[in-house]
Order: sequence, then structure tokens, then C-alpha cells
Amino acid sequence: MAMKSKELQNLLNLESSVIKTVQYAQATLEEMARDSEINTQKVKTDATLFMQSVKEINDKLLKTIGYLGDVSTSVPHCGSVYNAEKEFQLAHEQCRLVLNRLDNLKEKSSPRTMPPDFSRDELMEK
Repeated sequence: MAMKSKELQNLLNLESSVIKTVQYAQATLEEMARDSEINTQKVKTDATLFMQSVKEINDKLLKTIGYLGDVSTSVPHCGSVYNAEKEFQLAHEQCRLVLNRLDNLKEKSSPRTMPPDFSRDELMEK
């Protein structure tokens, strides 16, 4: 449970970073769209903050994608039961298929009956 809340917190932090990034871009564009004199220092500062924020988001996304890749594959990691659950499901499905095949074979094979004019003793004598 702690792993889930940690990952959820990471996603919430990522969302906050995206919001800040959009705000930096907005501030940069608003300053550049002004009719009066443009404050180039503010544009540079906001653009630099925007670029740094984009880099941080990229790094966080790569880390999250790496984590999700570990979770969804057979690479063991802290708190993952995905691989074990998947193996169990596959084994269960294989058992079900084998049982179905055995049932089909059982239905198709009927006990062999001897013709009425022969007895077991007569067959043994021959």
C-alpha cells in the first residue's frame, strides 16, 4: 500500500509541475505580447524557468515510465505481484485446458464391449 501511495504522490507532483510549466509559458507569452515595452529580463527568466520545468517533467516521466515497465514485465521490483499473478492465471488456464481435453477424451472413448457370441474364457483359450 505504501508503494501505491508513493507512486500516486509522484503523479500528483508531476501534475503540479505541468501546471507550473504552463504558467511559465503563459507568463512568457503574455510579456512578449505586450503593446508597450517588453521586459526582456522577465521574458528570459520565465523562458528559462519554462525550459527547466520541461526538463524536470521529462526526467520524472522517464523515471515513471521505467517504473511502469518494471511493473509490467518480469523484472522483479519492490511491491510487484503482477508477474506472479500473470503466471498463476496462465497456469490456471493451462490446467483448465488439460481438464477439458481429458473430458473430451473420456467422452469419445467408450468401454469396449465384446461381441455377444464370445466370452472372455473363449478368447483366452485361443
